[in-house]
Amino acid sequence: MNMQKLKDDNGISLLEVLVAMIILGMALLVLLNMSMVALDGNDWANKNTTATQVMQEKMEQLRNIAILNSGSSGSDTTNGVTRVWTVTDAAQHLKQVEVTTTWLDISGTRVSSSLTSYIKTDSL
Repeated sequence: MNMQKLKDDNGISLLEVLVAMIILGMALLVLLNMSMVALDGNDWANKNTTATQVMQEKMEQLRNIAILNSGSSGSDTTNGVTRVWTVTDAAQHLKQVEVTTTWLDISGTRVSSSLTSYIKTDSL
């Protein structure tokens, strides 16, 4: 009678455990890939925001200069973002200012963004 009872037990077989582990492993691999994509996206957004902020900061600095000379340019690096700016004549009493930022993303690819503005000046 005891042998009959053992055969009727509804337990989990070793094969079922292995199949469950394989399915769980595959699900974890998919989640790992999704987390890596999310980390890449977060890094890109962080650097892009920083680049936009330093472009805007430089644009405001140039806008507040009393005499903005054409042909002036420069570059610097802030928070891992390199910015380059140039000032050119667009028309009489109008200067074109272009600020370009460049940075490396998480995979080492060079990314750049630029901002162009026109500033009215009183000087010739």
